[in-house]
Amino acid sequence: MGSHSTAEEMAFRVPITNWGEPTLFDISHYRSRMARYLLEDREENQVFFDALEFAHSLHAGQRRKSGAPFISHPCAVAEILARELEFKDPFLLSAAILHDVVEDIPSVHVEDIADRFGLIVAELVDGCTKLTRQHLDRATLKDLTHSKIFLSASRRLGVLIIKLADRLHNLRTLHYLPHSKRQRIAQETVEVYAPIAARFNIYPLKRELYHLALSFLYPRKSKKILQHIRTFRNSPEVADIEHAIERIIEDSRFKAVVRTRAKGLGSYYSHLKKTVELSNAENHVDFAIVMETENIIDCYTVLGLISTNFSPVPRSLRDFIANAKNNGYQSLHVRILVGTQNYLIKIRTPEMDRWATYGIVSEWDAQKPLSDEHWQEISELLKSIGEYGGAATQRKALIRLSESEEIFTYSPRGDIYFLPKGSIVLDFAYKIHSELGEYCEGALVNNEWSFPTRQLQDGDIVEILTSHEPLDVEPDLEELCKTPKARTAINKQLQQKRIHYAQEVGKQILLQEIRRHHLSESVLHGEHIDLILEFLNLKDFSELFTRLGQDLISPKLLLYYLASKQDDSDKLASQDSANSIPYEQNSLLVEELDKAIHKFARCCKPYPGQENVVATLSERGITFHHKDCQDITVRHDLHPQQLLRVIWNDKVPWRHPLTFHISIVGEKVADLLSRLASIPAGISIRKLESRRDRHQLPIVQLSTDLKGYGDARSLFSLLPKDRFCVEAYGREEISRRASSTINLNW
Repeated sequence: MGSHSTAEEMAFRVPITNWGEPTLFDISHYRSRMARYLLEDREENQVFFDALEFAHSLHAGQRRKSGAPFISHPCAVAEILARELEFKDPFLLSAAILHDVVEDIPSVHVEDIADRFGLIVAELVDGCTKLTRQHLDRATLKDLTHSKIFLSASRRLGVLIIKLADRLHNLRTLHYLPHSKRQRIAQETVEVYAPIAARFNIYPLKRELYHLALSFLYPRKSKKILQHIRTFRNSPEVADIEHAIERIIEDSRFKAVVRTRAKGLGSYYSHLKKTVELSNAENHVDFAIVMETENIIDCYTVLGLISTNFSPVPRSLRDFIANAKNNGYQSLHVRILVGTQNYLIKIRTPEMDRWATYGIVSEWDAQKPLSDEHWQEISELLKSIGEYGGAATQRKALIRLSESEEIFTYSPRGDIYFLPKGSIVLDFAYKIHSELGEYCEGALVNNEWSFPTRQLQDGDIVEILTSHEPLDVEPDLEELCKTPKARTAINKQLQQKRIHYAQEVGKQILLQEIRRHHLSESVLHGEHIDLILEFLNLKDFSELFTRLGQDLISPKLLLYYLASKQDDSDKLASQDSANSIPYEQNSLLVEELDKAIHKFARCCKPYPGQENVVATLSERGITFHHKDCQDITVRHDLHPQQLLRVIWNDKVPWRHPLTFHISIVGEKVADLLSRLASIPAGISIRKLESRRDRHQLPIVQLSTDLKGYGDARSLFSLLPKDRFCVEAYGREEISRRASSTINLNW
């Protein structure tokens, strides 16, 4: 009985290992230290000591910013893994020693590592090696490197383990770097590395990564919070609770260790607000009761004793023994209220306590192939993050979501599924199977029909309903989903939708150009077309049309090649006709609006159905501008031939009614109502509110449902010219759900 320090508590008070940066590196001394963890007389461990000699010779003469020999860094990474996380896998430790070799030694390649140390070590080293494409900017290159790390880790989890240890050692020596680089590395740590360490429950890594990174990012606030934590941890109230728990255990027939642990800096960090504040943490101190038995029933009995002697916070009980978290974590959680403070009490067995401290690391020696359900889920998560095709900020959001608080839901058969808090029906569908998510049209939630966008709560029973047609996705739907798998799948569908649309637009543009220059469409099927595609580095016509529809290839350039391959007589005629044809804009027929593709520029504030609107093309779709918009030429530097004259298809209504969110500046609701009195009966106004901006100008916020371009013209023609802006729009149900959770800049 009594309390004692473990890796959890030590990680908060001091770094796990106090690394220095000596100017000399004693390889013999290091070898003898590592021999405590990997016995040299075992044949399977020889690969590590060979890797040590190889790396030492290759890094000879290289130094870190601190002046220390460079070899000290990979050696420190390997020792963190062996000493602090108790890894004894010689291949993993060999890769840790070699993880910078391919990146920093031009003469060494992954194939050389494979030939000398085997495929496993080579794959681990390759996964840890940064991308170095010179034509990309730093942010893009960094994001692609993150993608590579997660994809590699989905096949070899050791890649991620090495990168986490690598980042920890870099943080421990971060003070040697310039301020700007320190801030950049620390920010990347709290956005990428610390959250993923938390997701896999590698507690010492997670705690120290957050602690060091936040101390660099917010030195003053961190210092104040750490002082508060120390004061609170040593307060009489905390001591009284600790002694009371110990007495409860002593008075029972059980034996257990009571461990008091103050929250780390990471608990006070808000990813959304990017602040470190005391108010960001739900509580300041946790108590862990570690039973001296593996009998699970004893944990439930002690839970009853705690609930009897303290005042539990209502609905705070979490049974992670019967229903373990996705990362394998098991414990009983209950919050108690003492005075004005709430405290979290965790009750677990010694084996659960080891998992709570080391997570997946604790099973490393006994890990099974990824076909095992737990490892398959880990691989799927990493693959989803790695394959995500959206912006870098969104990839980081996926990583952060994997760390978030969970809810539990059930299938009709009683199978339990843990999801991030705020998850919707679509998250549940993708959790079960990708195809179920793709064809989800709704669900029965507690026997009540619900849209795919319904937010789920603890204990919901969910039965997914499917359609024969795939779900028509929108960008807002990606934002509403909270699981990496659902977001990545939806993002893929959005990209495919944009590519398909670009193909159609590209084909339209090319055919218009061909007809205008009096060429025959047969030029697209001539014997030289394959040669032209090869010269332009294009696989087929689909890719050609896509590039044209994304404004990545000029139709004029293609026409030049096509015309040059005709017979001489045809060529002369086509050249003469081309020279005599005045410049004319190509046109774009816009049928139904799709938020995944169509965007209304905020610079000139066009609206659907408006006359004299032009379109610009990009890989993300179509942006509408007024033809007189100065931003087109000044800011975007576009040539007139890159603009498409927009023709709105008035003949058919939209398949889905669209909800538009509109801001009107310098207008009052009373004045606007008189304008809106004459709108057609079929147009419904969902929201009409007023506020003032920072300059105290009145702003009206209007939400309305429209069914076609006729409705759009009728409404927008009544609004004060040049003083309104389409803030956002989307399909009715998704837009309503999104507007309550996504900031529309209102």
